[in-house]
Amino acid sequence: MSLSQNFDYIAAHITEYINENNIFSIFEIEDIENILKISNLNANDYISLLEQSNHTVKASEVYKCARNTNLYIQNYEEAISILKSIKNYMKLGILDKIIEILDHKEKEALDSTAKIQNLQARLSEIQKSDKEKQSLHSQSKQINEELGSEKEILTKISELKNSDDFENIYNFLDKLSFQGDQKMISKACEEGLWKKIVSKKSNWDDEKNVLHVATEKDNLRLVKSLIECGCDKETKTKNGWTPLTLAIKFCHNEIVKYLISIGADKEVKDKNGSTPLILASKGGCLEIVKYLISVGADKEAKESDGKTALIVSSENGLLDVVQYLISIDADKEAKDKNGNTSLISASKYCHLDVVKYLISSGIDIEAKTNYGYTPLICALENGHLEVAKYLISVGADKEARIYNGCTPLMRTSENGKLEIVQYLISNGADKEAKNKYDWTPLMFASKGGHLEIVKYLISIGANKEARTNDKYTPLILASGGGHLEVVKYLLSIGADKDAKDKYGYTPLILASKNGHLEVVKYLISVGFDVEAKTNFGYSSLFCALESVHLNVAEYLISIGADKETKTHDDYTPLMRASEHGKLEVVKYLITIGVNKEAKDKNGYTSLILASKGGHLEVVKYLISVGANKEAATNDGKTALSISCNNQIREYLLSLQSNYLNKN
Repeated sequence: MSLSQNFDYIAAHITEYINENNIFSIFEIEDIENILKISNLNANDYISLLEQSNHTVKASEVYKCARNTNLYIQNYEEAISILKSIKNYMKLGILDKIIEILDHKEKEALDSTAKIQNLQARLSEIQKSDKEKQSLHSQSKQINEELGSEKEILTKISELKNSDDFENIYNFLDKLSFQGDQKMISKACEEGLWKKIVSKKSNWDDEKNVLHVATEKDNLRLVKSLIECGCDKETKTKNGWTPLTLAIKFCHNEIVKYLISIGADKEVKDKNGSTPLILASKGGCLEIVKYLISVGADKEAKESDGKTALIVSSENGLLDVVQYLISIDADKEAKDKNGNTSLISASKYCHLDVVKYLISSGIDIEAKTNYGYTPLICALENGHLEVAKYLISVGADKEARIYNGCTPLMRTSENGKLEIVQYLISNGADKEAKNKYDWTPLMFASKGGHLEIVKYLISIGANKEARTNDKYTPLILASGGGHLEVVKYLLSIGADKDAKDKYGYTPLILASKNGHLEVVKYLISVGFDVEAKTNFGYSSLFCALESVHLNVAEYLISIGADKETKTHDDYTPLMRASEHGKLEVVKYLITIGVNKEAKDKNGYTSLILASKGGHLEVVKYLISVGANKEAATNDGKTALSISCNNQIREYLLSLQSNYLNKN
């Protein structure tokens, strides 16, 4: 390749060489001059080239090699920048005056451009204004034609006075307002048109009148016209909304300012006790919040449930409102009736930015609700892990306890939040902590049927045989809750299947009592004693029947459970069902052949107990299947003598009368 061809290649790739910042160290001055003659440089490339010459070559050599460079310049700004670089690196002070002149010309050009843009904008405004004037004139003409003469307007008012057509009434008053006809508006208001209520079938509800609807629609002109003509600025809807509170609800700033300026009550409350400031804070209307504060609104006012403006804005995650209220010293420790502070509310609803700001303002991180819930516990209860992590990172107590002594780990174990359980454990939470009833996290997880949490807690050494005050174990709780997979897992790792609670309930008895058939079947399949009894002598069958779980009872009987099982007082299932009026159970037991004449230790039969309990249908059924109506207790009481139920007594007496008549 010839030297000229080399120069052509370099010139075509000159930007790359300049970017590598080594052009003056690679090429001789003469070569650079030849390359630049055939190059096409933009302003940035040329300025970069000159900057690279600094401290590398003399100013005269820079001038020599760069004087014939092909440059393309797009505007005044680039021209001035190039001249400044030439002056600096080629030491040509003569350019100062030229640069000054060009600077001045550039400013003139910019000023001219700005003036042209302003004139264009003004022209557009004038054109728009002319169009609006033409439109208003056209509207006014049309409305005048629609309204007609004063006489016609008065006739229309009389007609509408007896009408329930709210839309027609609203539009009529709006047209009068548009025309500025205060005389006719006053007449219409005197006739009560403004008090007309929106139809209940419409989308407008809550018994709003014309002034309310005008406020909601942000119709300041009509609002002013109505109030100036004597309409009550404090008129309330069924839910206690005034024009001011409605304007705030919809963030209609101008109407709010107008109503306040004419003396509207800035502390008025709706049916929930919300003041205008609370409503504005709840809705995130920061400008209205600031305005209300500027006119003296009470920043510590409370709703019926005790919530302040700061609490509701925190609850709704409205950081800008929260920041403003804190800046004016709103009470950050204020509590609602349930004991929620602004931080607790923000934590509960996962507003991390609000949580961070409130904590930075010095709020109490360990504040508690009436039931002892801290911000951390509230965040965890609702599954807000990121909020919980932040609270722990700034020192929140991970062992804080609610009213019953439960820790965050217990609550999350109960609620089945594995990720949070793992996070708490990784941060040192006590896996064997106990609440006031001696429940551990494993017990809560077992009762709730949260298998993965049960497995995790066991994997880190949780005690599978821990007992509550009532001697419940995780296995007993899982069985009573009907959580088959947890039951299987606990038994697979050696949980004590002979464990009983303090009343003698086994896992099988509790599962039967609570109607968990699949758990019952599984426990029996692994050897649980179907005839085991509680301290009072209740068997699994007795408990299933007592709770009317007939499917469980049928299964237990099918595998040989004693249908005549008795408590320590010789109570049978039939006696218990009869005493409590459980006719379905009574019928079932009779159909499978239980002894209807069995007696407890005091001599009571099922019929006597049904009569004593006042259960007429059970009495009738037992009589119908041959129960002995003359049977007596140890102290001589019969079904008739023991009954205090007139219908039962009449029924039993009628049986005696029939018997005597027959004989």
